[in-house]
Amino acid sequence: MKKIINIFGILWSVLLVACGDFLEEYPRDLQYVNSISDLSELLVGDGYMISRETGQYEDEGETTIASWIHLMDDDVQLSSRPSYLGSMGNALYLGYYEWLKLPSTSENGTVENDEVWSGLYEHIASLNVILDEVEAFQDAGADYHRVKGEALFLRATYYFWLVNLYAEPYVAGSAATDLGVPIKVSAEVEDKDFVRDPVAEVYGLMVEDLSEAISNLKGVVQPSVYRANESAARALLSRVYLYMGEWEKCDKQCDTIMQAAYRLQDLNALASGSSMLSSKSPETIFSMGEYRLNAMVGWNSKPTYAMSADLEDAFSNQANDLRYQFGIEINSYGNYPSKFKKWSDGGVSDCNLVRYAEVCLNKAEALAMLDDDKGAREVMHSFLATRYRAGGVPDIATKTGKDLVNFIWNERRLELCFEGHRWFDLRRYSVSPKYPETKPIRHEVRVKDSGIAYGYYELEAYPNGGWVLPIPTYELQFTDGNMVNNERPAPVYVEYE
Repeated sequence: MKKIINIFGILWSVLLVACGDFLEEYPRDLQYVNSISDLSELLVGDGYMISRETGQYEDEGETTIASWIHLMDDDVQLSSRPSYLGSMGNALYLGYYEWLKLPSTSENGTVENDEVWSGLYEHIASLNVILDEVEAFQDAGADYHRVKGEALFLRATYYFWLVNLYAEPYVAGSAATDLGVPIKVSAEVEDKDFVRDPVAEVYGLMVEDLSEAISNLKGVVQPSVYRANESAARALLSRVYLYMGEWEKCDKQCDTIMQAAYRLQDLNALASGSSMLSSKSPETIFSMGEYRLNAMVGWNSKPTYAMSADLEDAFSNQANDLRYQFGIEINSYGNYPSKFKKWSDGGVSDCNLVRYAEVCLNKAEALAMLDDDKGAREVMHSFLATRYRAGGVPDIATKTGKDLVNFIWNERRLELCFEGHRWFDLRRYSVSPKYPETKPIRHEVRVKDSGIAYGYYELEAYPNGGWVLPIPTYELQFTDGNMVNNERPAPVYVEYE
């Protein structure tokens, strides 16, 4: 079947809409489609994030990826000689590091636009059009299912980021009334002010999209890890279920992935100087988007941000933990992550990377929460054997209950640090239906270049403190107050005497 889609009139109407309403936008480069191949190309161009490395002095315009997420948790601190490189927005990112009420406030006090919100909704708008138009090509068979499955996976991915950045963490008892983010699944331009849909509805959409993506991607073999497959959709669904406390469903998804060809990379066999993270790794299921970490947390001899002392202490078995050997660079200004060393090693994102190690940790946590301590220990034993030197593997034979869960959570922190998980994990631990655990975070502030410490900001333990980002000002203005903002308190600031 051949269909020509002329959207000139729709595009013209969008150009008349105020630039702030990204929820109403229609993709501006989607003019004519006459085959499933055209939709596949649009999927790559408008649906997926650009995959590339962005260096210290580069900013090529891809701002959708929330690289500043690394700066809000307890794994990071300012280095002893911070340089605040402005070219990559490091000075701007201080507002996230300090949990300001408006975190996009730059060092000079200017409030910049939050490009993540707008960028994610722009991707969603493109995916909505693709999902609408792909139905005209059902006779394309396998290609129809592949394009539809990829688009559904990507839409769920973007809503996952939106609801976990701009809404409260999922709590089963209140998710039906807790404000989430606006849901837009129609390709049509709608003349209305969008409001925030409940957290439960956003999670419900993600589950629905991912379940349908799994069905459509079954049997699809992709040309690279930069295109989503069935295992990628199942892995993200396992994460969503884990966040929801649906542990049996999480375990089921992990079991299915474990029947695929992925395996843990044994770090005992990894050559010195190799990257732990790589598109070529047997652990890598999917990657999308930029790698920006080197431009913020560690660069040459003067990293602006460095690994925190708290994370350093969490690596309690540094002599035997191979992740410390391969993944941490020792520097006089502050240690920093080096799990991924250069793009030519096989570039992957520092935020949108899905790998088999997370699947193992998801399963172990789900089993422990289900009181299957033996099953959880078996999963962790196999995992730990690939992460520690022979003879130095932690003994977990007697760990049960909360003690076992805490061990799994710590291993998750060590394994997934600086991959975009820790901030979300701290939020969900705070509302865990079985073992809730909260903690405040302190971020010390220093004089640029000299490194003299003059005070610290403290993020109070959840539910106090700025654990939810504000809705961007431009969206609030455009909706004339119909979009309810998050009440984000100012951070606690203490100046040294």
